Amino acid sequence: MNKKIVKICCIIMALSLLMLSFAGCKDKEGYQKVDSTVPSSTEPVTEEPTPTNINPLTGLADLSESAIGARPIAIMVENSPAARPQWGLSSPDIVLEGVVEGGITRMMWIYADVAKVPKIGPVRSARHDYVEIAAGMNAIYAHWGGSPKAYDTIKNLGMKDIDGMDYGNKYFFKDSSRTSRGTEHAGYTNGEYLASAIEARGIDTKATDSNWMPFTVITNGERASYGADSGTCSEVTVEFSSSYRHTFKYNAEDKLYYNYMNSSEMKDGNNDETMAVTNVIIMYAPTTTIDNKGRQDWDLSGGDAVFISNGHGESISWKKGSATSPLKFYGKDGNELTVNKGQTWIGVVPEANRTKTAVKG
Repeated sequence: MNKKIVKICCIIMALSLLMLSFAGCKDKEGYQKVDSTVPSSTEPVTEEPTPTNINPLTGLADLSESAIGARPIAIMVENSPAARPQWGLSSPDIVLEGVVEGGITRMMWIYADVAKVPKIGPVRSARHDYVEIAAGMNAIYAHWGGSPKAYDTIKNLGMKDIDGMDYGNKYFFKDSSRTSRGTEHAGYTNGEYLASAIEARGIDTKATDSNWMPFTVITNGERASYGADSGTCSEVTVEFSSSYRHTFKYNAEDKLYYNYMNSSEMKDGNNDETMAVTNVIIMYAPTTTIDNKGRQDWDLSGGDAVFISNGHGESISWKKGSATSPLKFYGKDGNELTVNKGQTWIGVVPEANRTKTAVKG
């Protein structure tokens, strides 16, 4: 065999060994690398179209057709001991909770699709800070009664709300199994009643503002990384007051944080499920007492926050501003916060209680 042929054979063998070495190695995520120059199939590759029914609040493809491009709905729900277990606690896309008076918290449950609202409650009265956050999200607002400042805010903002004081026994009802605790702890509604109220009130359901979301939801995959000021988080405890303390415990199997109130599981009165969310956001806001009932005012201009998801936590920030401005969360890089697909709990914690937040790695 002449030298020229031997040389060509050696080159071919060397190239073959190089291709085999790339085909056998793995990247840092453990996925098998494939030589892109060698087609794995002769079949044409087609990408799946993005579903049109993506829920903007959760990233899940679960919207009914009527909810595509529609405004969200926000409903006020009680959280006193007599209200527990709340009906529908495991169902909201977003739960926003904060102190209203006397250290007591109240929740606003937000849904992208009114048709998905089960029996929920006890429905309770409005507070002005919740009204402003709902207005910033362009949400339809439902409640049963309200403080004087809440009613003033609804009027000043020109909101068409759904109030149980006006529509009790038509779109809101009392559950006789709870009236022994006090009739104020027995009120409920559901998606069918709320949809009827929206139609009867002539409320426009079309979302005209695309900037109302507080964060961006990842619809494909998971959050790849967290900020420089971050770490692992298997458990976090948040203290609103001495008698209102939440602990969220992470389950690595389903990647959810399970909610415990003062060491007891927060259960759904409809199905006995423990409330569990993908994302936990703790935002700190200075609070002041504004009347002789002890009602609170949250400074919603902006401040620091913590984002927790998928076993990790990081420092972030938040901003709102005017009564109609949307609530927004930002990473330390200044970009809008991205969250993992699923339900979210947001706690508006008094700034004075910031140091009482406890995180376990």
